[in-house]
Amino acid sequence: MGYGDFVPGNDRWRLVPTLAAANGFFLFTLSITYMLNIVSNVTQKRHLALSISALGESPLEILNTTHDNGKFASLSQQLSPIQQTISTLGQQHLAYPILHYYHAGSRQKSLPLALARLYQALILATIANPDLSVSTRTQFTITLRVIDQFLDTLNSAFIRAETHLPPFPALEAYKALPGFDASQKQMQEGLSEQSQKVLLAYIQKDGWEWEDIWQAVEEKSAP
Repeated sequence: MGYGDFVPGNDRWRLVPTLAAANGFFLFTLSITYMLNIVSNVTQKRHLALSISALGESPLEILNTTHDNGKFASLSQQLSPIQQTISTLGQQHLAYPILHYYHAGSRQKSLPLALARLYQALILATIANPDLSVSTRTQFTITLRVIDQFLDTLNSAFIRAETHLPPFPALEAYKALPGFDASQKQMQEGLSEQSQKVLLAYIQKDGWEWEDIWQAVEEKSAP
């Protein structure tokens, strides 16, 4: 750098170490700023996953916890901040592709599992409950669209959709939920959206299985 035993002899050579020092400082600052943004965005991903997981660890648990005698008003009220966060994370995945390679080691912190659970729950509530209020149905529809847009972002940049729809479990338990008035066949047909292929690939890419979204931890550990 010209500050030790060897010193530049004229102004032209003094400019070289100055430029080298400025370049090093710029790269160091850029690296630190980039890493801080990555840490912040990873934290936001896990916060969103935990917020959804708090509603329930399976679609049935989400619906059973928030059904409000078939009105689902409490679930509807919690969707607005979730919508905003999902939209933000979609843009962050494009700005910071490395985010896609950060995986959560627990089910509660896994964003793919959380989004998939919420997605299934909202579809089932929308198609099986004809008496939903207009505002609640609107919130469900908007959230489903926001998740679809997030999946489109992943599909265009990181995830390649599977060629087949994932298998859906028996939905007999869902028919007992307050306000649900649809057969198992109708509910399974409603779940057969093309976005499910992207969700399946997203979950498997994150190291999980499709069955993990349909069963809570206690259900999987039961004899």
